[in-house]
Amino acid sequence: MSLIYVPKGRAREYSPYALNIYTGCDHGCTYCYGTSTCFMDNKNAVPKKNIIDALRKELTKFAPREQVLLSFIGDPYCVAEERNGITRDVLELLWEYHVPTAILTKGGSRCLRDAGIFARFEAPLKVGASLTFMCADDSRDTEPFAAEPGDRIEALEALASLGVKTWVSLEPVIDPRQTLRLIAETHRFVDEYRVGKMNHHPLDVDWAAFGYAAVEMLRTYGKAFYVKEDLRKYISITLTDDECDMNRLNLGAAK
Repeated sequence: MSLIYVPKGRAREYSPYALNIYTGCDHGCTYCYGTSTCFMDNKNAVPKKNIIDALRKELTKFAPREQVLLSFIGDPYCVAEERNGITRDVLELLWEYHVPTAILTKGGSRCLRDAGIFARFEAPLKVGASLTFMCADDSRDTEPFAAEPGDRIEALEALASLGVKTWVSLEPVIDPRQTLRLIAETHRFVDEYRVGKMNHHPLDVDWAAFGYAAVEMLRTYGKAFYVKEDLRKYISITLTDDECDMNRLNLGAAK
């Protein structure tokens, strides 16, 4: 099986290609899709066996010119990355083969150790964070080993100050009020947003009201954004092509 693969279903809304560096994750998120569908350990993360050699062989045969996401399953800057440092080696290979690369993490400032690699990428690159809460206590209750919200936000601001393109995944949405606050707190230094909802755990949420408020706020701030299909079902306002085409914000080949 290839390390770089085409995601299916909801995952495809994030990227045309993905690469999962770790098997499992150690952030312990209670809402984890992988855990809820019984295919992923959300307390332990192990680098994929021989990933660097295997990835080099793969890239010599096919180096995508469309965006590769690190990672849809697991996190490239999980706690285990502190001792393994394998994500840096993966990035070196993606840089060498000029692969457009998007990073999504809840690891906060852990990603800053690779800022030097980000800066010298010649292919398009963007670094993003999944943001769920403003309140650190709420975050610790539901994603106990992920970086706290303040750390993730500070990392995004630091990346923007270095000239790195930044983005945010607002999914899952657990407390819509906090999600809207996250937009207000980050819009100055975040380039784009992808907005979803909570899909695997039922919540008593007025998704229509949330979707409308999020869209209006992002439009007011003049931000690029994409509304995921599951949330679009609930909102009646007309979205532009840029706001509902999952490929418009991807890096790489012409849209």
